Amino acid sequence: MKLLPKLLFMVALLMGFRSEAAEDTVSDKEILAQRGKGVVTQQMFTARADKIPADMRAPTLRNGNRLRDVINGMLLRTQLAADARESGFDQEPVVVDRMKLAADYELAEAWLQHYVDMQPEADYEQLARETYLLKQESMFSEAKIDVTHILVSTKDRSDEDAKARADDIHMQLITDPGLFGEFVTEYSEDPSASTNHGSFTEVSKGDMVKAFEEAAFALKEDEISGPVKTEYGYHIIRLDAHIVPEKMEFEDVKTQLMSSERKKHDERIKVDYLESLTSLDVQMTEEQLGEMVSRQFGEKYEPTEATGDNSE
Repeated sequence: MKLLPKLLFMVALLMGFRSEAAEDTVSDKEILAQRGKGVVTQQMFTARADKIPADMRAPTLRNGNRLRDVINGMLLRTQLAADARESGFDQEPVVVDRMKLAADYELAEAWLQHYVDMQPEADYEQLARETYLLKQESMFSEAKIDVTHILVSTKDRSDEDAKARADDIHMQLITDPGLFGEFVTEYSEDPSASTNHGSFTEVSKGDMVKAFEEAAFALKEDEISGPVKTEYGYHIIRLDAHIVPEKMEFEDVKTQLMSSERKKHDERIKVDYLESLTSLDVQMTEEQLGEMVSRQFGEKYEPTEATGDNSE
């Protein structure tokens, strides 16, 4: 599958970011995108991509819409920064200090992740196995259902007309439930009904829109619901089967548990490291605090009894 050409075409089509100003420099292999005075280089994009969590990086960058949003956001910031530099605003003392703060923040975030990554790894498979044995009561598959539905769409008719039509279909099904399959073919306006005959198998909670899901999971086998309203119209739902949760073997959940243990291990390292830093004594004198109050509020600092000198 030729993913990258397709992806790049999609991004270019969605963004339309190439301006006349960019045409002169677009051949430079180091430039990824340019819009007006804003330029995003390959190195800049690599740095931005590095901020995306590792497990989300590939899905994000392979998704045309998400990639477009990332590049557009970077272009906008570089355009704003270019205007700021052109006006000399980047030389304002407060702005210089804010840029230093931003640099420290980015360095701290990058260093913290690097510190975690450099620590020895644990035996995640063994930890996962121990969790599996300790939490047997939670090692069951999700409850699922098989359902079939008839959709009366509100796309091309009023809500009132759709509701009346759904009510009429439902009344006929109360009289003869055996007509359900025939009615799917005759009345359902779900575009997928032509291929799946209105049926969805092994549906988990969260797979469907909330109103549909709540109504479907509340049904008994072979029971038919009344019209259920969603953003798509009115659904008449038949519950075909309840799929009872089953005990999962270790191999079924091994990957998921190992990923969870890795995250918990990394979080423990991060918390311990941060606590080792925040546990150090804070050194701040009354004079230093007073200077801050004076600069920020133009007032003289008046110490209270509750405030002590934390300097050593």
